[in-house]
Amino acid sequence: MDKLRALRYFKRTAELNSFSLAAKEFDVPASSISRRIKDLESELGIELLQRTTRNVSTTELGSVYYEMIVEVLQRLNDADELISQRLDAIEGKIRISTMPSYGEKVLAPVLQKFRQQYPAIFLDLDFSHDLTVLGKDAVDIAIRAGNVPQERVLAKNLSKAEFKLVATTKLLQDLQTRYDTTVLSVEDLQTCPTLQYKGKYGALTWWCLRNNQWQTIEINPVFWCNSGETLLEATLAGEGLSLFPFWWVSPYLASGELVEVPVDLPLSNRQNQNLDVFILYQQAKYKIPKIKLCVDFIIQHLG
Repeated sequence: MDKLRALRYFKRTAELNSFSLAAKEFDVPASSISRRIKDLESELGIELLQRTTRNVSTTELGSVYYEMIVEVLQRLNDADELISQRLDAIEGKIRISTMPSYGEKVLAPVLQKFRQQYPAIFLDLDFSHDLTVLGKDAVDIAIRAGNVPQERVLAKNLSKAEFKLVATTKLLQDLQTRYDTTVLSVEDLQTCPTLQYKGKYGALTWWCLRNNQWQTIEINPVFWCNSGETLLEATLAGEGLSLFPFWWVSPYLASGELVEVPVDLPLSNRQNQNLDVFILYQQAKYKIPKIKLCVDFIIQHLG
């Protein structure tokens, strides 16, 4: 029995809870995956996976075994990849996961320059809001906003993006005339036309910082949407005020298509003022020349 292959098959099957999905990754029949794991179970004398007609899951001992082998296999894969690469011939695939909006607006242009400079490197770019577990998921580099989610992961700050309340110049002038002020109050926002992002679990709350305490703002949006780009288009059309991270709207502020709305208190759509963006990677992965090259390139252009 090729035990190393069997271990790799077991690891991915345990993570995906599916023989067929693991087989698709390894480009082999599902029966081959199942058979090799059966052989591994026979050698160990324990049942690693619990099989039903609908699902595959690890047994109690299988979960313990998985935790013991996962880091070993990762280190072995990294060692193989490190040794196989020469600094004068860097090539291969890099798997990157990033938030959709940041990926499209900010990261994609940088990666286009990277591909032009290093055409032998193939980039597998995945846009996703899902939490990525480096070392477990098939990802080499992750870019996420918010707090650093994992231990044993290196994180470098790419952006400290303040939230900006934005509108067209015409809408801002109309509102300043309506409320007879150049600086709107948080109370004014309750009767302003606002555009609000609606996520998976409902509309994102607007917050203001008053006396060093974050407080919710009661707004009455004229439009909800789960697409930031659609909200941006509505904002550019003058339909309402929107709250965006600075990196999202900076080109429109620079061009004058949008302006920042003066408000008497700092605003955010979370209980802090910044939506920090981090590049996340494992220290062992960073030793691989192609990964180091890509991480350093992104940090150089965005950090």
